[in-house]
Amino acid sequence: MLKGLAPDGGLYVPSEIPALPAGWEGWSYAEAVSGSLELFGAVDVSPLAAEAAGTFTNPDIAPISEVGDRLVLELFWGPTLSFKDHALQVVTRILDREVDEGLILVATSGDTGSAAIEACRGRDHLRVVVLFPDGMVSEFQRRQMTTVAESNVTAVAVRGNFDDCQALVKSAFSSHPALLALNSINWARIAAQVGYYLYAAAVIGEPFDVVVPTGNFGNAYSCWTAKQMGAPIEIITLANNANHFLTDRVRGLDPDPTGVTATLAPAMDIQVPSNLERFEGDITAEFQAGWSTDDQIRETIRLVEAHHGYALDPHTATAWRAGAETKSDRPQLVVATAHPSKFDRSIRPPARFLQLFEKPERMARIDPRPSDLEAFIR
Repeated sequence: MLKGLAPDGGLYVPSEIPALPAGWEGWSYAEAVSGSLELFGAVDVSPLAAEAAGTFTNPDIAPISEVGDRLVLELFWGPTLSFKDHALQVVTRILDREVDEGLILVATSGDTGSAAIEACRGRDHLRVVVLFPDGMVSEFQRRQMTTVAESNVTAVAVRGNFDDCQALVKSAFSSHPALLALNSINWARIAAQVGYYLYAAAVIGEPFDVVVPTGNFGNAYSCWTAKQMGAPIEIITLANNANHFLTDRVRGLDPDPTGVTATLAPAMDIQVPSNLERFEGDITAEFQAGWSTDDQIRETIRLVEAHHGYALDPHTATAWRAGAETKSDRPQLVVATAHPSKFDRSIRPPARFLQLFEKPERMARIDPRPSDLEAFIR
C-alpha cells in the first residue's frame, strides 16, 4: 500500500490468493471490505471500513436493484457518486493512519480523481495531486476536482489523454519512490474493491454472473480475484466503449493500436489498461467481453429507461448491452459504476452537488512531460 509501484517498475500482485473463511456468507458490507483487506495482510481496519461506509447516503451502501430480468449493483451512493468511493474512502483512512506526512499522486480518467480528492481533502497527514486529461472528462467530473478549496488538494489538467497522465504517474514513482498511490496500481485499491463483490455474493446467495464496465481492468480484476477466493461468480463479462482493447484481447484479436477515442463514457477512454499485467491466466478463457459505440450507448440508455423506468449512466449502459450477449439462466449482476447525473445535465444530481456549477475553479495546466510535473511533487 505504501510503495505503489514495485521496485522493477511493475505492479504488486499477491504471492497467493487467499481462500474465504467459513461464515463469509454472513458478512455485512463493512465486514466484507475489511475482511478482504485483512485476508491480504491489512491489520485492524474494521473500524476504518465502518467509518468509510458511513459516508454513503444509501443505508445498504452497495444496494442491488432488480431491473427487468437483471440485477444492478449500484456503486454510486458514495460522496462523489462513483464506484471509486468504495475503495478510496477506506484506503485514504488507512494511509492517514500509517504516515506522518505523505504526498499522493493520482492519474484519473474522471472518477478516481474526484474520489481521491474527496477522501483526502482536509486530512492532516496527506496531500494529493490529481492529473486529468484536459477536455476529456465531463464538466461535472472536472468541477468535482477543481472547485475544492482545501490547500492540501491540487488539480492539474494535462494536455493529452489518460494514458499520458498514467505514464506521468509511473515516471514520477520511478523518480520519487516516497510518493503514495491511490490509482489501482496500489494493491489496497484492488483488495478493497474485492469487498463489494464478496458482499454482493453474500446478498445474492447463489452462483451468478457479473458484467463489469472497465477501461483500466482494475474493477474487472477485483471481480476475478473475488471469484478466485471462492465467491460463486461464474461468467465475468467485460464491457468497453469504442476503446475496446480489452474486448479485442478477450476475443483473441490484435488490439487496434490507433490511440484513444473520446466517447460518451469518458472514464473508460483508455488504450493501455495497466492492471492487465497483473493477470497471468488465459484472458480468452476467463472472461467474455463486448463493446458499444456512442450511438449504441445512447440507444441502450433510452431503451432501459423506456422499458424499466431506470436511468443508466453511459458506462453502465455498455455493461447492460454487453451482458445481453452473455446472459445465462443464472442471475446476472450488472455493475453500475456512476450516477447518471455525472454525465447527463438533464438528470438532476443530489442537491448537495448543485453548487458545483457556481463555484470558482482552481487548477493548473501542463504538457505531458515529467519536467512539467516536477513543480507539483517536490
